[in-house]
Amino acid sequence: MKQLTTLFILCCFALTFGQRPAKQISNETLEAIKNDVWIPFMEAYDQSDSQKLKSIHTNDIVRVTQDQNQIETGESYLTNFGQFVESVKAQGSQLGIAFAILSTAMDDSGELAYQTGYYRFSSKRGDDENFVVRGYGKFSVGLKKENNSWKIWLDSDKHIDLSHEEFNAQDIVYELEGS
Repeated sequence: MKQLTTLFILCCFALTFGQRPAKQISNETLEAIKNDVWIPFMEAYDQSDSQKLKSIHTNDIVRVTQDQNQIETGESYLTNFGQFVESVKAQGSQLGIAFAILSTAMDDSGELAYQTGYYRFSSKRGDDENFVVRGYGKFSVGLKKENNSWKIWLDSDKHIDLSHEEFNAQDIVYELEGS
């Protein structure tokens, strides 16, 4: 009988906490993250601007490249990432990236957020007239406020097969004109 009572209490407990409604993230917060992180990220790619790219990450960034089973951190990652975008510029090419946000979670303090989504990677090489989509991926980022501005402190992604239609069907899509 004790086991049955314990099981009943556990089930009630699980059902009670499993039924909480999803936390609502304000449009103001989503707009702040967009303006602090996603727009500068797209602009940094478009302009091959390594300093702008670094400015949207925390100094203790953790970067997980799932396809390569690799983790990089801090300044060494930021330097390598910056050198990558600068090398594209030196080769006379241009990068483009767009984001589709799937979900956003936030802590109660409003200082930490977590977003998942898709990205579309494009480039324009020397003889290309327009940007050419080179692939899609799925990402997860941890964001935190530093000096009242959102920054990426965790960035994880992997390449996936995704159609243009699936990407554009998402409710929140951020892209620069022409990329």
